[in-house]
Amino acid sequence: MFDIPKPNLDSVEIARLLKQNGAGDRCYIISWDEEIDGKELSLLTALEYAVGMGMPSIVSCISDKLAYFEAEQEVLPSPRFLLKR
Repeated sequence: MFDIPKPNLDSVEIARLLKQNGAGDRCYIISWDEEIDGKELSLLTALEYAVGMGMPSIVSCISDKLAYFEAEQEVLPSPRFLLKR
């Protein structure tokens, strides 16, 4: 679990970071937001929903290997992490 350094509110930059680590164009999202939870979306679309929402989301890019995690917002900004195995 690697902290994404601040400023880290840019969906495009987070997508770039994930792609540098092997992410493809599609991902699976687990989210507090029922509108996107359990769906396969484009990476950028998923991040545009999740980044800055203030509630927890996991964007799975490579099953069991690479994901983005945004924790629930307790202080500004929400903690954001790259999960990499």
